[in-house]
Amino acid sequence: MLPGMDRLPFPLADVLPDALRGVLLDFWWDTERLWALDLPVTTLPVADLSWLLDLPMWAYGGAPFQVTPHQVAADPVRYAEQYARTMAADVAFPLHVTDRGGRPLVLDGMHRLLRTELAGWGEVAVKVVPAAALDDIARRPDDTDSLAK
Repeated sequence: MLPGMDRLPFPLADVLPDALRGVLLDFWWDTERLWALDLPVTTLPVADLSWLLDLPMWAYGGAPFQVTPHQVAADPVRYAEQYARTMAADVAFPLHVTDRGGRPLVLDGMHRLLRTELAGWGEVAVKVVPAAALDDIARRPDDTDSLAK
């Protein structure tokens, strides 16, 4: 079977805003599999990732894809839950990124990215997930254990 042929589709595809179509991965992936990848840590300029902070990545009012990280930073009282998650994010852990359309996409670590930007850091630690490894993190129909997550 070809890579990617048995991946489960992204579970929130039906509510994905146009701004995120073609940006987020179109399949459901497993965070624990992502973390298990043996990848070297490197750095990227925060500026290379900051475009993501203007996309409606985060939930608000119980609905997904309602607020951008930059909106959270601009109004931490209104978006107290996401702001608290940002300030509690442990920046000792690197972000996981992959290439998406010629730009780096954060797979894990958006709150860490915003916290890094708010701290004024110029670079952030990352693990770059190569396209060849995306199939290794994909959830599949026979992944009964991971479907409950």
